[in-house]
Amino acid sequence: MNTSETRRPTLMVVHAHPDDEASQTGGTLARYAAAGVRTVLVTCTDGGQGDGVDGCKPGHHDHRPEEIATRRAHELAKSGAALGVSHLIRLDHPDSGLPDSPDDIDPRAFSRLDGEPIVRQLEALMHEYRPDVLVTYPPNGLSNHPDHVRTHDLTTAAFERIRTAGGFPAQVGVGTRPGRRLPKLYHIALSISRLKAVGTLAQVSLGPDAWTPPLDMGVDDDDVTTVVDISGFWDQKLRALAVHASQSDAQALLGMLRLTGRENPVEEYVRADPPWTGGERETDLFQGVVDGG
Repeated sequence: MNTSETRRPTLMVVHAHPDDEASQTGGTLARYAAAGVRTVLVTCTDGGQGDGVDGCKPGHHDHRPEEIATRRAHELAKSGAALGVSHLIRLDHPDSGLPDSPDDIDPRAFSRLDGEPIVRQLEALMHEYRPDVLVTYPPNGLSNHPDHVRTHDLTTAAFERIRTAGGFPAQVGVGTRPGRRLPKLYHIALSISRLKAVGTLAQVSLGPDAWTPPLDMGVDDDDVTTVVDISGFWDQKLRALAVHASQSDAQALLGMLRLTGRENPVEEYVRADPPWTGGERETDLFQGVVDGG
């Protein structure tokens, strides 16, 4: 992957909440930022249904979504800096919380909002930054969280509008051809074999009752199309996750990754577009991307 003199290759990652960027794509963002890629992180919600002071949950009398959102915005900024993110964009839609939580029926929540204005927001951001690679969740949101699922749906809708428009106009210059192009689209993935390996290591290190990611978050190994080596960026990923200190889930995951992650530090993806037709797995999200687009 060569950096163009006229335009830097661009990676856009669209997440639901503050801390998702570190836990799921932190190594990827750090790796490509270090390679000179322009990294654009879009976070759709304010995270206001996360943990409050002393870990209080939604529904507790001390749970104040506005204060939590402010705290998490600061944490997100620190995480982005740790990962070398070039552009951090907070859409700040209200966090939906988990299913059946007190805020889940709030019509202002991200998962309940009219999707059309948000699709237009995302489409405008794609036109502004013209990513070569676009990353978001798979259709089930990876974890079936309503905000993750909505992020997938709306990001995909915006991508399809870019496709209908014929893609982005390609930059004309020395050694480039006029035309139009679409970004490559990837879904975040966790392979079943990797989930099993992490679970075994966690239980050996932390005991049989240790929390481990459920296997239903995973995909068959054969469905993983792209494996990004983040061995040189593992510590950055952990530092970024550590700054989300207000969130117990993030800190539990951090503890597990510290024990289990160094064995084979990679982040996995499924290439959704152009569709995978088989063959050798990719090791680079930018494989086949031509500079100057």
